[in-house]
Amino acid sequence: MVAEAALPMDDALTGKDQEKSTGATREVTSGGGTVTQWEIVAIANGLAQASIIQGRLESEGIPTQVHQEPAGVAIGLTVGALGQAKILVPEPMVEEALQILEPSDYEGEESADTRAE
Repeated sequence: MVAEAALPMDDALTGKDQEKSTGATREVTSGGGTVTQWEIVAIANGLAQASIIQGRLESEGIPTQVHQEPAGVAIGLTVGALGQAKILVPEPMVEEALQILEPSDYEGEESADTRAE
């Protein structure tokens, strides 16, 4: 499998800008010619945080790739442009991935059962 990555180095991507950003990563199989466009769905602070997001998406059946600048990995950075880890999914699965990653309305709130007590 041959992978080419040419991701934008813009560290100012946040919120809705992450949803609009696309990575120019292509995957070509040795069987010939199949090209998959991968898009950025999240930007994490380091590989540890990216692994959690990757695991969440893969548990829902969405294939992922994580990209962090090699210099950031070698130094162990988790902040700044070199510390960012970009989580990418195949273009047809972007909407589903964003729905999975969207915070729930009930996060941080007590459940109705707990309040009734």
